[in-house]
Amino acid sequence: MVGFGYGVYHYLESLKSRVTTEKAVAPAKAKFSLPGSVFVAQGGALYRLRAGSFQQIANGGWTQPSPGPPNQLLAVKRDAQFSDLYLLDYDGHVVKQLTHNANTDVHLNHWSFYPHLSGDGQTVYYSWDPKDPGNFYRVDLAVYAMPVDGLQRQARAWTDPNQYTGGDVQPAPLKSGGLIYAKFGLTPDGKNISQLWLTTRARATGTPLTKEEDGCAQPALSPDGKRLAMVCTAAGQPSKLTVADFDGKALGPATVVATGLVAAPGWAPDGNGLLYLSALDTTGHFQLFFQDLTAPAAPAVPATAKPTGPATPLPVPSPKPARQLTTNNDYDATSAPTWLAG
Repeated sequence: MVGFGYGVYHYLESLKSRVTTEKAVAPAKAKFSLPGSVFVAQGGALYRLRAGSFQQIANGGWTQPSPGPPNQLLAVKRDAQFSDLYLLDYDGHVVKQLTHNANTDVHLNHWSFYPHLSGDGQTVYYSWDPKDPGNFYRVDLAVYAMPVDGLQRQARAWTDPNQYTGGDVQPAPLKSGGLIYAKFGLTPDGKNISQLWLTTRARATGTPLTKEEDGCAQPALSPDGKRLAMVCTAAGQPSKLTVADFDGKALGPATVVATGLVAAPGWAPDGNGLLYLSALDTTGHFQLFFQDLTAPAAPAVPATAKPTGPATPLPVPSPKPARQLTTNNDYDATSAPTWLAG
């Protein structure tokens, strides 16, 4: 099946569990409760986590839920030969089908993935595969944008992908109207790379935010737009979930939040934490983890200072450890958790 293109196939393969000695089970209970609601995908089903319990809301090829218009979700429904974008209510009922990618000629089928709503709630950004009339087997995704209340024929391309790489994926719209996305490419010696790029308008050249050698993808902007979470996999090194400040033009120094086989970061509604997926149990299945990003309490300052001699430096507060929410599940590693306040 031709789906993503060579580069994205390679990327997705790197996220698959290698050890499957134990069968994953449907989500039921979390180890602890989080405020609000969290939407996740596993095995073609969408689940809502609320008050510590999971409830299946949709089944049959569903993945990649993300925040939509008020009281709605954006989501992908994947078939064997195509995929489409939908609006769902919070109970999983279809509100509207946004794309229509099936064709009577299978070569003209299309794929839509990674939907994200613009800051003003008017536009859906997503990845879609424009066809090469001379080579239907070249499938490189580009970022497109369409009105959320409009028609697919109104969609316009925002990026121009590198050929034979998998293309441009995982758009993260900015409140300013720009866009961060992951761009796949090839080195001169044929190695696949991924890099985060920033573009301010459709079809603009854009600028890289990360280095090629860092292998960064999966960008997730904090609710205030001032921090960016990402997963970086430099050659020969474990994947790292990192967070960096973002001023609208460039990234600050990155802080490592988690390492290992990590994927799919999603922010807490207040920006004080991250959910992400990691395969740390013996089965290799991806579980849900929470990282508290609130600043640790500073150590107390001594009431009296020494009369002489240099001051003793205060210890640097240690970051809070991540907490594992689930066991024995196997969440879709290309589908970031969506955490909503309600």
